[in-house]
Amino acid sequence: MSCLELEDIDVLKVANPMMDDIMRGLAQRDFALHSCHFSVAWKSTIGPDAFLQLCDKYSADWGQPGQRELICIFRKQKSFTIIWDQNFSGTEGQVLGMLTVALKGGRYFADYFLLH
Repeated sequence: MSCLELEDIDVLKVANPMMDDIMRGLAQRDFALHSCHFSVAWKSTIGPDAFLQLCDKYSADWGQPGQRELICIFRKQKSFTIIWDQNFSGTEGQVLGMLTVALKGGRYFADYFLLH
């Protein structure tokens, strides 16, 4: 199936559990949980030590992650990207949360993640 054909609700059924684990892993400093949905290529971009440094930075700068609000979904044939307004406990400004999910071999993988 093409990702272009997915309804918003179907995209979110795939992406929300992934983003939940990514953010929970960040809050708990748990690299295995944070990266459990990552594609092989994306998992190779950061190791456990660098991940812990990012946890410290995000925690110091923004606090703990909280609720998020969907902003938009971009679709391609074999992937989709979701943009959220990701709340954190220690920031008054907005934080962009972005997740690209790719369809590879009939399975969905988190292929890119960004907080900004």
